[in-house]
Amino acid sequence: MPRKEERGGLGRQLAIGIYSIALAYLVIVGFASVIPQVFWPKSDASFDLDCSDGLQLLRHEVDELRLAYLATNATDETALQTSLEAWDLRLNELAKRCNEDHVHLLNQYRYRVELGLQRYIREDAPLANRVTEALGSRSDSQSSQNPEPSP
Repeated sequence: MPRKEERGGLGRQLAIGIYSIALAYLVIVGFASVIPQVFWPKSDASFDLDCSDGLQLLRHEVDELRLAYLATNATDETALQTSLEAWDLRLNELAKRCNEDHVHLLNQYRYRVELGLQRYIREDAPLANRVTEALGSRSDSQSSQNPEPSP
């Protein structure tokens, strides 16, 4: 009997040791990757506009991106992510020399637009494409007739 208890104690100690090593590794890797991103974010040094012009340009780009997705009913999110990654680098460059409140406000607007576009891409764009297809095929067959609204 005492031998069985010794094996259970040894297995438990081994499991605790493995768990402790894995936990320490995850904590070290987590801190090593997160801290540089928080305190030294990447930026685009070639973006050298002054604050007001740069912030206006970035706001205009976000609006154009949103309108482009709404106009085309695009369902591919990769172009959105690529555009916003480049946009983020330029905003990080402006953040070094602009009013923190204005940068934060513009960044909040960017994320709201991104979330709205992701929802649009996921839910509304496929529906809009189906409506376009349905109306496009019906308008070809009824182009000579004048459609009247139904009551």
